[in-house]
Amino acid sequence: MHSNGEVDPEPGASSASGARRIVRRAAYFAGVGAVAVAALGVLVFYVGPESNTLIIASSFVPLMLGVGVLGLVALAATRSWRTLAMGVVVLVAGAFTQAPLFVSNTPDTVAGDGIRVMQANIRLGEADPVALVEQVRSHSIDVLTIQELTDSAVERLGAAGLTELLPYRFVEPKDGGGGTGIYSRFPLTEQESLGHFAMSNLVATADIGDGRSVTVAAVHPMPPYPSPAWMWASEMGKLNGLLHEQAADGNPMIVGGDFNSTYSHSRFRAILTDGFTDAAEQTGAGFVMTYPADTWYPALIGIDHIVTNRATVTEFERIEIEGSDHHGLVATVTPHFNNT
Repeated sequence: MHSNGEVDPEPGASSASGARRIVRRAAYFAGVGAVAVAALGVLVFYVGPESNTLIIASSFVPLMLGVGVLGLVALAATRSWRTLAMGVVVLVAGAFTQAPLFVSNTPDTVAGDGIRVMQANIRLGEADPVALVEQVRSHSIDVLTIQELTDSAVERLGAAGLTELLPYRFVEPKDGGGGTGIYSRFPLTEQESLGHFAMSNLVATADIGDGRSVTVAAVHPMPPYPSPAWMWASEMGKLNGLLHEQAADGNPMIVGGDFNSTYSHSRFRAILTDGFTDAAEQTGAGFVMTYPADTWYPALIGIDHIVTNRATVTEFERIEIEGSDHHGLVATVTPHFNNT
């Protein structure tokens, strides 16, 4: 005790106070950093950079926004109200970028018969052919679009009974991941390669009966990594132009593919114009993560898509492709014709 009657602080009190200040400061800077990550996510969503690093960052925008939410919690805990307010603005802007994926545009009633469509990347032809054919059978698939199709995979899928279920096919198998195929219950005509790409991209006309036709495309542009960024950007731009050219003939169109792009890539969203719609967005399915599917942790990005034009998607789900590093997709697509 001092002569003036004051009592000395308890031993260790000042050190405890200092420790709290350090923790508070660390939490504050962690919160600011997390909000900065979210802000980067918003930026790359709109900018569409030609940089491998930033293109990859665009793939993870939903996760980056999730990090930003944790940042808001940290800022609230430190009572950094002005910084928290700025963080809220960033997260609200981020929420608007992803909101269309959660709002269904599917009408309550749809006229016409639906076509059951399945999209599958089979990882260098290594997916289990029997399991894949069982998925086709159990989901009553009418049209299958398939990537990374090899010669041996074509044979094994045929032996497993795929051609009994889907007797018409247009395939360009290749080793090394570049092969692509369309299998169909309907006759396929006007089969052609869709432009010149590093990997096969195919288009054909499916005769669904009563004089009605639907254009079907199976696509697989180059990935942004380890390929050069300019190559990915170039192929996405070329694919955009070719798909819109195909749609100009007025037929309903179904595109299944490993686009190597997520909804957060501006070059993928550029395709979603003039009537093209992503099935996940149309049905309000939210984040449909398809890759990677062969890890202990869940898939982190959605690069596989079913895209339509002059058609309504009424059902949409993710499925397992046994032996692949991608999940598959299944959709019910009702084409729009002039008399429907």
